[in-house]
Amino acid sequence: MPAQGLAARLEAKGILVGNRSTKRTVNRWVVLAVAAVAGALDGAPYMWSIFQNPLMELHGWTSGDVTFAYSLFYAFVLVGAFVGGPLQKVLKPKYVLLIAGLFLGGGFLLTGFADSVPLLYLFYSVIGGLGDGFIYSAAISAATKWFPDKKGLANGICVGCIGLAPLLFAPMGNALIDAFGVQGAFKANGILMIGIFLVISWFLEAPEKGWVPAGWTPPIADGGASKVANVVGKDLTVRQMVKQPAYWAMLVMVACACTSGMMMTSQASTIAQVIANVTAAQAALQVGLLAVCSFVGRLLLGWLSDRIGRFNAFLIVFAVTAIDMLFLFGLAHDFTTFLFAMGLAGFGFGGAMAIMPPLVSDSFGASNFSVNYPFVYMGYTFASFIGPMLAAGVYQASGTYDQAFFTAGVIAIAGFALPLLTKRLCLDMHRKAAR
Repeated sequence: MPAQGLAARLEAKGILVGNRSTKRTVNRWVVLAVAAVAGALDGAPYMWSIFQNPLMELHGWTSGDVTFAYSLFYAFVLVGAFVGGPLQKVLKPKYVLLIAGLFLGGGFLLTGFADSVPLLYLFYSVIGGLGDGFIYSAAISAATKWFPDKKGLANGICVGCIGLAPLLFAPMGNALIDAFGVQGAFKANGILMIGIFLVISWFLEAPEKGWVPAGWTPPIADGGASKVANVVGKDLTVRQMVKQPAYWAMLVMVACACTSGMMMTSQASTIAQVIANVTAAQAALQVGLLAVCSFVGRLLLGWLSDRIGRFNAFLIVFAVTAIDMLFLFGLAHDFTTFLFAMGLAGFGFGGAMAIMPPLVSDSFGASNFSVNYPFVYMGYTFASFIGPMLAAGVYQASGTYDQAFFTAGVIAIAGFALPLLTKRLCLDMHRKAAR
């Protein structure tokens, strides 16, 4: 039969994969597409800056109140990631993703009813953050396992869609705020998210343990393999991983790399209005541009990390971030210049987010990725407090963001040595494990 012949050819190329446990044939690119859509919804909270001023005007809350909701959200993303990893050993990824969607969408929906700061934190930060963390564990983990031969590209697509999400959600959210008010916008977003997750969750599958694409052999971390772009070492448990100096260096590296990006995503609309004197509509455009450049950074640097190595790609992230924070934002007092500086910030931040998942998988093994990853993701959580609260605190005290940009630039310069240190520690760890 022609159809059977086509299926055989696709299976030989590793596109269609038979799964004995479910007795289904899975197209790994469909799974990647589902993970990408889930990633886009996972990135919806990056549009937070468009809600800040309307929330303050409606309820009389301070900038610190609403900024802390964003930072607290990402603290519970980490909690969700911690819970979601082990949960996948009990439930199939599709069910974890469904639970995630109900939490994230439900958190947005309930935030539309929040009339006090504690309720804002409970609905948006706690419930929504937990759901967001589940998504990351379920979707990114599944995509990584289906593409051991193209980890950087697969993760670049998934986390690229996370970064691209504000391009859709920011203008849509702005229009919903204009039409229905900020509370109505939260409710509409929540209902939309729940509906989408009810559909896409059923298409998320994980490969059988030990599966690799036809004709592909994993690189091995020995003395000779250290010369290639990426090496794959022994699978480590969490207990084994946290005993490695490489883990602690990687944790600090991630925190330094993400601080500037989290500062910009949390305050993008407000920063644009203060520095470049733009309107609310133009500020929403800036948020969209940040999303586009974040997507480009995730896709390009994720792909590039497959070729030049994860740590070399991280060096590019630190260099771009330091130049942008220390020099370009000091010149960005008009709309065009600010667009360029904002875009570069998104590019560097997006790149860091794309490189991080395959780096964890390469360094500590793919089998325990969903459990190990949240422990490295803690660096991102630290950045979600440092960056936004730094910007909000500096602006509240001085009425400008100059000192915040300078501090973020210094952090990037200080972090420049960390990829080199972490790479050396990872290679030493792999060599000891190979003996």
